[in-house]
Amino acid sequence: MSFNLSRQQFLQMFAVMQSIKLINCYTAAGAAPGLAWYNGNIQIEQFSTLVSLLSDTPLMSNLQSMPSGSTAPILINPFAKGGYLPHSGPGFVVIPETGDLNIKENALYGAMDAHISVAFTNLIRKVNTRADHLTIYGPAFSGIAIDCGAYGIFSNRGKLSFDTEDRATATIEVSIPRVFRANEKVSRTLINILNCFIGQTMIDNDFSSCTLIYDEVSKINSVHVRQTHEKTLEQKLMECPIWATW
Repeated sequence: MSFNLSRQQFLQMFAVMQSIKLINCYTAAGAAPGLAWYNGNIQIEQFSTLVSLLSDTPLMSNLQSMPSGSTAPILINPFAKGGYLPHSGPGFVVIPETGDLNIKENALYGAMDAHISVAFTNLIRKVNTRADHLTIYGPAFSGIAIDCGAYGIFSNRGKLSFDTEDRATATIEVSIPRVFRANEKVSRTLINILNCFIGQTMIDNDFSSCTLIYDEVSKINSVHVRQTHEKTLEQKLMECPIWATW
């Protein structure tokens, strides 16, 4: 049975797929090799739309060809209010002197060229519009796992598993960028960024759908939100005594 994505899941999956495409562009030694995407169990039209939308991602240079101080966004949040590109987010910051891949969780996206920022903003809005037509509101994914060795050490094909709270799993496969295999420290950081995004957007979805929240041990519980009662005139006067002198 195919996995029918909710609106939230559609946007989460697109953000992760786009992130992998961006990472592939930044970390390639020369021209970035194309990524082949394979459908695991996603509803066919939804998966085809996701791959099609990815082709509208702005073409980004590799980090070696970017000037010092440039910011390269790792993950663009499609849930951004109004469809605008967020002011900051996880990104590579180009510092040639270090010789390392410098990753910051809150890199400033204002350092990007204006036409790149506009292109990302337009794509965010397009993705949301397509999600509105293809999906309905529902639960978000609760976690993601990336298996870089799903097909053995001699294959670059890996598996992405998106998990739900009720233990359902949506899967896609892709030719994983080399950096995930070649640099264990960077790979852990990148996967952690993707997991944090999935977790945060799930929590945000719980808030917006009036289900709460996680406790101290990170267990998410569904509870009824208490309704606030209209304050009496006496209560309002006590809060602002000057009213009583009118």
